[in-house]
Amino acid sequence: MELLLENDLFSFFYDGRSCRECVLSRTVTRSPGGETRVYTFPEGLRVTTVLTVHEEHSAVEWVNFLENTGDAPTGLISDLHDCDISLPLAYEAPPKWTAVRPDPEKSTRILTPRGSNLCADEFNYRRQSEDSFDSVEMLFPGQHRVFSSVGGRSSRGDAPFFNIHKAGQGYFFALGWTGQWRADFRRTEEKICICAGMEETCFRLLPGEKIRVCSAVLMYYKATLAQSFNLWRRLVRDDFSLIGRPGRVCEAPLSVTLWGGMETSEMLRRLKIWDENRIPADTIWIDAGWYGTSEIPSPDEFEGDWAVHTGNWLVNPHIHPDGLLDVAAAVHHGGKKLLLWVEPERVHKNTPVAISHPEYFYPPENAAGPDRLLNLGSQAAWQYCFDTLSDLIRRLDLDWYRQDFNIDPLPVWRKSDGPERRGISEIKHINGLYRLWDALLERFPHLAIDNCASGGRRIDIETLRRSVPLWRSDMQCSVNCPPEISQSHALTFAEWLPFSGTGTGINADTYGLRSCYAPALVIRAAYAQSRSFGDDAAFLNMLRCRCEEYYQVRPYLSEDVYNLTEPGAASDIWSVQQFHRPSDDTGVLLCFRRAGSPYETAYFPLKGVSEAYTYLITDADTGEERIAAGSVLSEKGFAVRMEEKPGSKVYFYKRKR
Repeated sequence: MELLLENDLFSFFYDGRSCRECVLSRTVTRSPGGETRVYTFPEGLRVTTVLTVHEEHSAVEWVNFLENTGDAPTGLISDLHDCDISLPLAYEAPPKWTAVRPDPEKSTRILTPRGSNLCADEFNYRRQSEDSFDSVEMLFPGQHRVFSSVGGRSSRGDAPFFNIHKAGQGYFFALGWTGQWRADFRRTEEKICICAGMEETCFRLLPGEKIRVCSAVLMYYKATLAQSFNLWRRLVRDDFSLIGRPGRVCEAPLSVTLWGGMETSEMLRRLKIWDENRIPADTIWIDAGWYGTSEIPSPDEFEGDWAVHTGNWLVNPHIHPDGLLDVAAAVHHGGKKLLLWVEPERVHKNTPVAISHPEYFYPPENAAGPDRLLNLGSQAAWQYCFDTLSDLIRRLDLDWYRQDFNIDPLPVWRKSDGPERRGISEIKHINGLYRLWDALLERFPHLAIDNCASGGRRIDIETLRRSVPLWRSDMQCSVNCPPEISQSHALTFAEWLPFSGTGTGINADTYGLRSCYAPALVIRAAYAQSRSFGDDAAFLNMLRCRCEEYYQVRPYLSEDVYNLTEPGAASDIWSVQQFHRPSDDTGVLLCFRRAGSPYETAYFPLKGVSEAYTYLITDADTGEERIAAGSVLSEKGFAVRMEEKPGSKVYFYKRKR
C-alpha cells in the first residue's frame, strides 16, 4: 500500500485542465493511523484527502473534501473521480485468438455483485457473457469494464464492491457513495487502473461551500478466491460495522415482525402468545402502516389507505390509542428491543408537512405523481427530519431505527441542478443523509440503524459503517417466497457482507425457516392481523425449536464463509454452506436438498479444517455424532444423506481435543 501513500488518489478537470496541472500547493500531515493531504487550487478551491490505514487488514481508505475558501465561485470542476489509481498486478499477456478458452485461474477477474434487483441472483458476482469464449468477469490487457448503480441508489444495478483477483492475489475495492456512482477498470500488462466516483459532476462551488464526496476502501491480499472474501468480511466486521461496538448491539437481531396497521390490542395479544410459548426472540419489529390519521382498517399491507399517509409520522390514534407507548412498554418489559419502520425521505404529497412546508422538498420530476423527495441538503428540511426522528426514538425508547427508501432519487436530483451545478443536489442530499445518521447515532449511543431501500438497494461501505441491512431483498415480501431464493441469497450476500438479514414466509416450516438463517433473521409468522396466529400448537412448537436452534447457529454466521455449492434457484440441486470460526476451529453446515434433486447422498469437502486433527460432527436434529479426520473431511468430504425432499440438515462440528 506504500504506492497509495506516495501518489495522489483523485482526479478532475478544473476549467477544462487536468487538476494536476493546476495545483498551487500540496501539504501532508502524517499520523500513526494515516495522513491528511491538503491541495490548493486557483479561485480558492481547497481539496483535502483524509487517508486512514487499516494495518491489520492490509487496507487503506480515503475520502475527499472540497471547499471554496474564496469570495467568488471556483473554477468549473468536472469529471470528478475520488479514486484514480494504478495498482501493480502480475504480468498478463494481451489476448489473442486461440482455440483454447482463457483459464479463469490464471486470468485477471473483476468480480462485482449484482445489486438488489428483485431476483434470485442478487449480490451474485458470477456473470456470463453472450460470447462463450469470454466472460464478463475476465479483464485482459487493453480491455476495460464499466459498472454503475441505477436510479441514484447505490446497490441498484451493480453494487459498489469489487474483487480484483489473479492467480492467488489481488485487491478488494469498495466505493463509498450512497447515490449514483460509476467505476471503470482498465488492465495493462502489469497494472490494474481504477477510475471511480460519482457518475456525473460539473459544478462550481460557491463561496464558503464545502462538500464531501465518495470514499474508497482498498485491501490487498494474497489468498485463494474463497479465502479473499473472508479477509474482506473480517475487515468490514472488525473495522467498519457498529455491531459489537461499546454500547451498541452485540449481534444482528432475531426479530418478530408485526404489521404497523395491526391494532394495539392484537399486537399485545400476539406478543403474549409468543412469550407464553417460550419462543425466543430479541427484537420486536413494527413495520409500516402505524402512522397517519386514517380510520380505514388496515389488517395487512394490502388493505387500507396507509400508503397515502407516508410522511405523517404521528402514531395513528385510531389504531393505537396510546400512541404505541403500551406496546413499547410491553416489549421492553419482556426484555426485548424495539424496532420501528420509518421512511422520512419519501413523503406523500397530501401529508401535512408536504402541504405546509413545500420548501422542504425538491421540485418533483412529475407534479402529478404521489411522491415528494425530502431535500436533506436543505438545513431546514434536515432539522425537521432529525427532530421528528429524535422524538420518535426518545418517546418510544427505540433500540432500532429502520429507514426505508422506496424511490429512485436520481431524476429529481438532476432536474434540480442548475447550469454549472450538475451533481450538487445529489452531493448535498447524500452528505445530509450521512450527517443525519451520524447525528442520531451520537445523540442515542445505544441506537442501531436498519438500512432498507426497497430491500437492499442502498448497500455500500458508507451505509455499512452506520447501519445493517436487516432486509436485504424485497423478494421475501410475498408470504410464500420460495425458500430456494433465500438459500441462493445466503450464498451470494454472505460473500460480501458479514452482517445482513432476511425474512421467512408467514407459514414457513423447518425447511423454510432454515433457508432464511442469516446473521439477522426476521420471523413473519405473527405479521398480519388478517391471518390468524397462536391457534396451532404444533406450529408454535416448531417455531420455538427453530428459534432455539438459530441462536446456536447465529454466532457462526459472521465468521468465515465457504459456499460448498453454487448459488441458484434451480429445483433439482443441493445448496450447502459452511461457516467456520478459525479462533476455536468450530463451525456449522447448513444443507438443503431441493424438491427436484435425485440424489439422496452427497459429499462436500470442508474448508478451513486442519488435516492434522479429527473432528466431532453433530446432527442438530437427531443428536447423532460422527468422528472424521480433517484430511478426510477436506479431501473426500463430509457425507450428507437426506431421504426427505425438500429437506434440510444442520450440522455442528468441533475439533476433538
